[in-house]
Amino acid sequence: MAKIRFAVGLILLLSLLSSMTPAAPATANPGTVKWLRTNIPTEGTAGNWMLANGSDIQYLTRAIDGTLYAYGKGLTYTLYQSTDDGYSWCYTGKVTDAIVDIATSPDDANIIYYATTSNVYKSTDAGRSFISLPANPGGAGSNNIEITSIAATRRGNNYTIAVGTRDSDNGQYGGVYTMKEGESFTWTDTTVGNYDVYTIASSPNFGVQLVAVVTDETNTIVTSKVGDGAWGNTTGNATINGVVPTSASIAFPSDYAPDAVIGDSVLFVAIEASGNNGDVYKLSNVAAPGSSVATDLNIGAGYSLDDIDVTTVAVSGDAATANLLAGVADSAQVYFSTDGGKNWKISSKPPTGQSKTYVLMTPDFTSSGRAYAATSGTESAVSGTADGGVTWNQISLIDTAMTTIVDLAPSPDYTRDNTLFMLTWGGEHSLWRSLNDGTRWERVLTSTMTNVDSFSLVELSPQYGNSSQVVFLAGAGNGNPAIWRSNSFFRKPSAPGHYIMPLHHGEEHFAK
Repeated sequence: MAKIRFAVGLILLLSLLSSMTPAAPATANPGTVKWLRTNIPTEGTAGNWMLANGSDIQYLTRAIDGTLYAYGKGLTYTLYQSTDDGYSWCYTGKVTDAIVDIATSPDDANIIYYATTSNVYKSTDAGRSFISLPANPGGAGSNNIEITSIAATRRGNNYTIAVGTRDSDNGQYGGVYTMKEGESFTWTDTTVGNYDVYTIASSPNFGVQLVAVVTDETNTIVTSKVGDGAWGNTTGNATINGVVPTSASIAFPSDYAPDAVIGDSVLFVAIEASGNNGDVYKLSNVAAPGSSVATDLNIGAGYSLDDIDVTTVAVSGDAATANLLAGVADSAQVYFSTDGGKNWKISSKPPTGQSKTYVLMTPDFTSSGRAYAATSGTESAVSGTADGGVTWNQISLIDTAMTTIVDLAPSPDYTRDNTLFMLTWGGEHSLWRSLNDGTRWERVLTSTMTNVDSFSLVELSPQYGNSSQVVFLAGAGNGNPAIWRSNSFFRKPSAPGHYIMPLHHGEEHFAK
């Protein structure tokens, strides 16, 4: 009995001692600290051609499936393709030629053409490879004759390729030559007349009509042909007196009907001429033998400018109420109209660059607001707009370098909106914005603005958010310290790929 009591007591004592022994401390298990590299804009193939230092981007063209093509002048390879609304590009076909025009099929996204001054090349696999069509249409490539433009049309089961040429000798002229694929493999002179041809286009109705802007070295004439008919035989020619083009552009509104030649058939023509003698014209067709009417829209009238050289014009919607964009030839400025060309305004924040502004609209521009501008010269780029052309951001193929990240400013609500602003240097200062943690960037400002020397700091308002998105920049202007404040309100994209409202540069300067 005594042994039992001893054993029980020993058990109780051990239990008591065990309960008094402090528990082992809990072992912390913190997550492994990781640093993740954030994407920044980079040059070349590895960076999807966000940056393209030394480039000029020209002949921006859209295929029926939305794929974009452009000529990358100044780059090793010269034909570029984008399948994501122009945000990223790749060179295609390993083309190294100097390109003078690009055309796409009206109904097949796989078929594209490009022209040099002497030859036309065709791809049937969306630009991955090309074959040469018969060389030297109209003698192009010799005796100062050169190709200026191309157009692809469709008649029945066959494509017709049209080529416009000019002769740079005084009193000597080019022409329009066509080749009907599937029927022949030779170029046919369409006998447009004694004219140099500066652009040709096919009507939206699968090539029922070809339209050409030509010159007799004294005036500009807009002429057209229907099917195998003669030039000017169905629709009368329109003459713009005293204007000799150096380039031209044609845009068809959505209600264009080449067979409705009595007042209902309207198109738009942009003219670049020597000495700022060009402009945008509204062409109203009149049945032959009458003369069609070209009305000067005077896009610069609101700014006391009589005439403006225009590289390209783009249109969306019906003629009477169309949205129009006009890219200026000697700057990166864009003029826009929302009422069929009756009234025009300039972009308050234009694309960057110095000249040759090529504008392009998507067919649904009136609902989505997507449009593009490609420019040439210092700090040129492919830019996008979402507000009808009022403001533009650079999105790709930007002629700049990034050698230093000067400053970085995350949004105060970064964990929710993933917004970053980044200030960089590479010959000029650039302000970049990303709404998705660096996955995609847009350049919203550069130090190339008038009265701006440099930027050194970017800061966001503590209340930065959906309702107020104020950005501050510190730097120097006109040799003095300066602060700039944005006055813009941004909106989120309504769908992937849609542009956001770009940043306006501040009109107010502080601490000068």
